[in-house]
Amino acid sequence: MTTNIGAQAADAVNEKLVERQKLEQEMLAHHQDLQTLISQRNENEMVKEVRKKSSDATIYKQVGPVLLKNDLSDATDTVEKRLEFISGEIKKIEGFISKKEGRYEELGKAIQEMQSAMQKAAVEAAKAAAQQAAS
Repeated sequence: MTTNIGAQAADAVNEKLVERQKLEQEMLAHHQDLQTLISQRNENEMVKEVRKKSSDATIYKQVGPVLLKNDLSDATDTVEKRLEFISGEIKKIEGFISKKEGRYEELGKAIQEMQSAMQKAAVEAAKAAAQQAAS
């Protein structure tokens, strides 16, 4: 049973390409999550600013289908806690993205090196075949 080294190398490159595409899809999903969180953070910051400007306004909290009066300090605390949570989630997702981008770049370099080695091997094989045919 003979094994074709070129086919094995091509299979290895294809495996790396599939892994890289999978990472790309994961990064896209993380970027979408990040955009959602940034949007939520911006909305909550706007709520916080509105509350600062209108401290005498009546604030309501929706509990199920009912609106209940809510104390300004409770509402402010809720928004602050929500902002802290969202900021933590943003940092976590940015960390995931950073790690995946690093791995994505590593795979890209590995694929380039493997393809370069395959090209060199093909050139060497062609030279050897030409020399063998000439003899």
